[in-house]
Amino acid sequence: MLKRALLPSALVVSLFGCVTDVDDVEPDEEPIVDVDVDDGEMPDVPGQPSTSIDGEEVSETLAACAVTIAKARELMITDLAVVEDPVRTKWTGKLDTQSDGAWHFGRLMTEMAGANNAQTFVKSWLNTWAANQTLNGQVVDARPISRVLAAWPKLANGNLDLTKPPMRLLAIVNRFDLRGAGNAGEGRFVFGVLDRSGNPTSFTIILEYKLPAATAAAVQKWADDWHALGALAPTSVEYRNKLQAITRRFSKRDAFPGRPNGSAISQVRTNEIALAAPWELREFHLTTTGQLRLATLALTPAHDARVDHDGTPLLAQFMTDNAAAIKAQTHTVPATFGGQPFAGAHVLNNIDFWSAPGIIDSQLRFRFSLNTCNGCHGAETNTGFLHINPRAAGQKASLSGFLTGVTVSDPITGVSRTLNDLQRRANGLKAFLCAP
Repeated sequence: MLKRALLPSALVVSLFGCVTDVDDVEPDEEPIVDVDVDDGEMPDVPGQPSTSIDGEEVSETLAACAVTIAKARELMITDLAVVEDPVRTKWTGKLDTQSDGAWHFGRLMTEMAGANNAQTFVKSWLNTWAANQTLNGQVVDARPISRVLAAWPKLANGNLDLTKPPMRLLAIVNRFDLRGAGNAGEGRFVFGVLDRSGNPTSFTIILEYKLPAATAAAVQKWADDWHALGALAPTSVEYRNKLQAITRRFSKRDAFPGRPNGSAISQVRTNEIALAAPWELREFHLTTTGQLRLATLALTPAHDARVDHDGTPLLAQFMTDNAAAIKAQTHTVPATFGGQPFAGAHVLNNIDFWSAPGIIDSQLRFRFSLNTCNGCHGAETNTGFLHINPRAAGQKASLSGFLTGVTVSDPITGVSRTLNDLQRRANGLKAFLCAP
């Protein structure tokens, strides 16, 4: 049952308009409410939910701590000196120099491919859109990925030229707040897909890597290194050298031995309406053979024209059975529930929210809905599909109000909630750094 929220037009953010400069949102301890979902695309893999309580409360001890978090330099990096760095966002096709293409889509995918042929690895992944996919009892319809392939320059032999992908870097993101066993959270690259003329399209790709950390000391080092960026200007050589050293640790080949391809990649996520309507969100994991393939969504049940658990007694039962975990933001959505395929193989987004019959606990409904892909990218946050928007060359990516601060009305009860996820993340990093 698809439910489109009737949002004021001013709240449905234009894909390329309403530029919000994150540098302008730097209060140290601004009170915030509740929540954490992904900065870019979709909630995390089972057992690694994208929710976190870091920074939800600001104690007197934290308020007295002298540490200051520079969000635009430590957490959400969109400065043009970084995303248009003339060396790191270009690539010659070689792997012998660390700075050459360090933040370039083609090099990142080549490193992710490990020993596999990189061109074949990338094209095989893209071709998953070319045919219907069956996953968890659901059929995910093909979409015309040929539009992206047509915009991608080719070599003389017809292969994709990985040095010239139709992708533009939008942001580098620190998700230290998602740390768990064996890792210090995630590091992310967010890209926008371009058309043949180099113009931004309504299609984003996010590469989400685990930050390997086997010890408490390793976790501390990640926190210290991210925080050290705050004292430097992104325009400085020192800043970009330090940021490159950080990103290299999680994006390089064999960054996480023992995982497929030795890669630290956790998931790749996409959010687009450039191929077909409506907006669609997909998630991909590396298989044991080292290929990127479609995976179920961690915190989003099936929700399309064929299989839809929104508004159903089955969803009400799941929410009731898991109420404590949902409200604590520690739940996962299983592949099956009640004898039926439950986790979504993809999700279509029409500015939706989730509800279920008999669920009158507003906080329970909100927490569950917010942590779904389409709830987060829709009515629960008053977001027009994307939290980090595609950009033209020479322009910074605009950010959603959910990230920078917005007051939202509950789509059912009308109760107001103030959301500011970057400030919550900043509070959480500060609390970690200030801990005795």
